[in-house]
Amino acid sequence: MVKAELKGIQRNDRLGAQLALASTKSEIRTNAVLAKLVTSAHQRLKRDGDATGTAQQLAIDLGYYLFCHEYQMPRAAYDLLAVACEINVATTASTRVVQLPKARE
Repeated sequence: MVKAELKGIQRNDRLGAQLALASTKSEIRTNAVLAKLVTSAHQRLKRDGDATGTAQQLAIDLGYYLFCHEYQMPRAAYDLLAVACEINVATTASTRVVQLPKARE
C-alpha cells in the first residue's frame, strides 16, 4: 500500500517537473496550441493529483497534435510525450488480458 502511494507521488513529481520544463521552452511558449496543452495538463495534475489520468490525456492530445501537424513537433513536446507515455505504460503494464468467448456460429 505504501509502496503504491510512493510510486504515485513519484509519477506526479516526474510529470510535474516535465510539464514545468516544457513550459519554459520558447518553442512551446510561442506555439499557442502546445502552450495551452501544457498549461491545461499542469492545471489538471495540480487539481486532481492523478499523474496516470493526466499522462494518458496528455499523450492523446499530443498524438492528435502530431497527426494534425503532419508529425512535426518541437523536441520539448516529444520529450513530454515520452514521459507521458512512460507513466501511462507503467500503470497499465500490470493489467491482465481477459479472453472473450468465441462467437457462436
